[in-house]
Amino acid sequence: MKKYVVSTLFVLAIAIAAFKNQDKPTLYMIGDSTMHNNDKELWGWGSTIVDLLDTSRIKVVNAAQAGRSTRTFVKEGRWAKVMATIKPGDFVIMGFGHNEGSKPDTTKAGYRGVFKGIGEDSVVLNWAAGAETVHAYGWYLRKFIRDAKAKGATPIVVSMIPRREWDKVSGKIILADKDYGLWAKQVAEQEGVTFVDLNGITAAKYDQLTHDQVFALFGTDHTHTNKAGAVINAQSFVDGLKLQPKVALNNYLKK
Repeated sequence: MKKYVVSTLFVLAIAIAAFKNQDKPTLYMIGDSTMHNNDKELWGWGSTIVDLLDTSRIKVVNAAQAGRSTRTFVKEGRWAKVMATIKPGDFVIMGFGHNEGSKPDTTKAGYRGVFKGIGEDSVVLNWAAGAETVHAYGWYLRKFIRDAKAKGATPIVVSMIPRREWDKVSGKIILADKDYGLWAKQVAEQEGVTFVDLNGITAAKYDQLTHDQVFALFGTDHTHTNKAGAVINAQSFVDGLKLQPKVALNNYLKK
């Protein structure tokens, strides 16, 4: 009888644990290599944000992929895979802008390019596998936002992390506040969702450092950070999130 009771309690404990895990919300992250890299010499901030979250209460799925733009994240079916598992109560952080700059066409260079801005510009490209309609940066962000909302998830838009580039006149880090950072903010405002100015918050931190100290946060180029740089970017996201205490993701930050 004692053995039966112990066995029953064990099965019950497993069932409760499984239920709690199933009920746990998931934070999905979609973006490019600045959010998810090889986690060796180069790190994305999506890999370091787990240290700032209470992962006993929220699961993190970093679905970002190096080299992807808003367009190719959709085109390659990556967004569809995320959408297949999103459930009500989840969160989706979306941050793009580093790979969108080329003219959209059927050349190798144009494979991931989008129209600039948040308008309704589009073009139909004819590939061997079929036709593709390419839209503007804002169009793709709106798609991510609306799709996530339709599944009951909370979208959070972030501006792209700043590059290791200084303005020659001001001596400060160059911001993305006139292009992709601005457009991300505008779309978030239009759609009524949370926006975190990751670009501006991190740039302000870099401006307090020497050039050598900023260089030490990056790899071999001006875009990709090492782990120390990724830690700063993750903290910048949290700093921006805390400025908006009504956003439910705040409830899952480590105390």
